[in-house]
Amino acid sequence: QVDPDLARTVLVSTKLDTKIPQFARASDVEVFLHPPTCVLDGSLLGDSPFFTSVPSGRVGSCHEAVFRSNEEFKKAISLRELDDVTSLEDKLGRSLTREEKNRIGVSNLRLFLEELLQNRYIESVPSIIPLLEKEHRAASRKLRKVTQEISDLDEAKLKEKARLFHDSFLTKLSLLLKGMVVAPPDKFGETLINERINGGTFTGSENFQLPNKMMANAGMRLYGGAQYHRAMAEFRLVVGSIKCPPITREEIVNACGVEDIHDGTNYSR
Repeated sequence: QVDPDLARTVLVSTKLDTKIPQFARASDVEVFLHPPTCVLDGSLLGDSPFFTSVPSGRVGSCHEAVFRSNEEFKKAISLRELDDVTSLEDKLGRSLTREEKNRIGVSNLRLFLEELLQNRYIESVPSIIPLLEKEHRAASRKLRKVTQEISDLDEAKLKEKARLFHDSFLTKLSLLLKGMVVAPPDKFGETLINERINGGTFTGSENFQLPNKMMANAGMRLYGGAQYHRAMAEFRLVVGSIKCPPITREEIVNACGVEDIHDGTNYSR
């Protein structure tokens, strides 16, 4: 599913050193090295498989390690490639051609992949350069913007920006309270239910709350002055619906007090 036509696939047959002893005839080796065209797709990268062998054993300083360094392991790989070529020639009864030798060993596989990568990169350069130039222009714009922002981090400039923001905010707030239709109601407006949820609702000790149907424009998404007038209308309705507590004559007399700042009853008490 990833590469159904094998157009981006390099076929590698590993463990060649263990497969060579299994061939009884030279013709078997020929078929192995040169698979029929009906077996392999002609679009295969490299046109034919690679054959590799890797020496077994760990690399390190522990007692289980076979190779003490990476260089020693690389040298063992090179020797294994020579042994594989010699074993194949013994089985075939002839010397391998240059094309056949180029398919044997990890070093030849690596060389093929490096050349393939370099060719693909060179082919992509014409399409990569415009993208790099575009990214360079975008990065340059961002750098200039950041440089400008850093230069603006001056106390006087920051105070001026704060003053301009303060003036702009008060101007827009005044216009908002007077009434305007610039802001979309579906984004900034609130119905009465939304307003109560977002702002909180005071119900008092009696848990009294006006039904929404008693409020004008309760279902409209309002903001600014319109929302303020609805809130004040709700306040007046709620206050007007509250029952005043009974006041006794004794409470009135006691509220008179003896202060000299007034001649009558201090009803605020």
